[in-house]
Amino acid sequence: MVDAPDNTVPPSGLEDHSEELSERSEADVQVRFYQAMAATDVAYEDLLDRLARAVADVIFDLCVVYLLEGDGTLRCAAAYHPHRETLSSLHEAFARPQNGLGDGLVHQVIQRQELYFRPRFNLSVLQAYSDQSDPPDLDIPIHSLIVVPLVTTDGRCLGALLMGRQSTSLAYDKRDLALTQWIASHAAMKLETARLYSDLQAAVAERDTFISIASHELRTPLSTLKLHAQMLQRIAHQTPEKLTLEYLLPKLASIERGVDRLDGLIDQLLNVHRIMDDGLTPDLTSCDLIAITRTAIQRLSFELERSGSTLTITAGSSLQGTWDRCRLDHIVTNLVSNAIKYGRGNPIEVGCVPEAGQQVRLYVTDGGAGISPDAQPRIFERFERATDSGPAGLGLGLWIVREYVESLGGSISVTSTPGQGSTFTVTLPRHASLD
Repeated sequence: MVDAPDNTVPPSGLEDHSEELSERSEADVQVRFYQAMAATDVAYEDLLDRLARAVADVIFDLCVVYLLEGDGTLRCAAAYHPHRETLSSLHEAFARPQNGLGDGLVHQVIQRQELYFRPRFNLSVLQAYSDQSDPPDLDIPIHSLIVVPLVTTDGRCLGALLMGRQSTSLAYDKRDLALTQWIASHAAMKLETARLYSDLQAAVAERDTFISIASHELRTPLSTLKLHAQMLQRIAHQTPEKLTLEYLLPKLASIERGVDRLDGLIDQLLNVHRIMDDGLTPDLTSCDLIAITRTAIQRLSFELERSGSTLTITAGSSLQGTWDRCRLDHIVTNLVSNAIKYGRGNPIEVGCVPEAGQQVRLYVTDGGAGISPDAQPRIFERFERATDSGPAGLGLGLWIVREYVESLGGSISVTSTPGQGSTFTVTLPRHASLD
């Protein structure tokens, strides 16, 4: 993707920086770039702006930084030109959410990991790469262009740098091309390091949040248990005659609930550990979804009776498939347990039904307070809760459920109207696989 160099194409109406460029050595350019990118405490997004400015300062005149997102889409992450009006025009033409002016060309550069060098350039070249009938216009007389991929040392392409000249009569030459390749390789390393550091900071913050929430939630049942133990010990020493069966049974029931609460929290912590450290490879075996569902509901019969809710099951006699039995049990237990906790004593319906295309559907409907529309998209994320009312928790239950469902090749969704309850629906392939 290299054209033969053109000598000079003088721009109109702009100050010519040709003399300044001709006096710069390669070492000068490298030192200036290093100095501009030397800061280590710059946030990742700010680093992108700094990179665009540093490249424009040493290569002249404009630079657009593109990043390749995780889903394969292209993002114009930063742009720089020393003139404010021109910079505004750059953003308008290149930073469109979809199909910006340079997207087509940059996609090819990234896909091939091959630079594009056009010493003699006009705007129609970029427009030719656009798949729109009326691509965005750019009122900047760029006369020379280089697009170079940002490739890490392990061969991954992070994005690309697009550079253009207008304020100098000198077109890009092979010396500029070598410099841009050097800049791109160092920029890729800098961006990758900054991204890893940003990810590390986010992970540490998430860990601290997790420890804080877990400590708080574990302390509550422990405090209750300690209080009961101290009270019973004091009565045993001072007035042992009060320790009648009628007095002890409610206290023991409260202690048992505290132990159950601790057991549930520890179980969640262990599940998080398995997901984060041990991976999500399921232990697939032939099992019956309906039998697993009925067993889980039977195990929750005491909680169900205490809540005042009634529960009906819509299911046949058997629904065989290939799944991870333990994960399926956890999914059902969590969803039914939530319906009991938040159902306000209203009826609960659980269904296990076959679907077309070798799919099965598990749903749990409660008559609780419901979930607000703005909360619904985030309730399957870590440390999120569907509602601030009701029992406290780590905010991990539905995240674990989602991880387990997706590990079996399925999906989970919620439909809810505030004041009218919620329905959680799990769709699974009849026969999960390890692919």
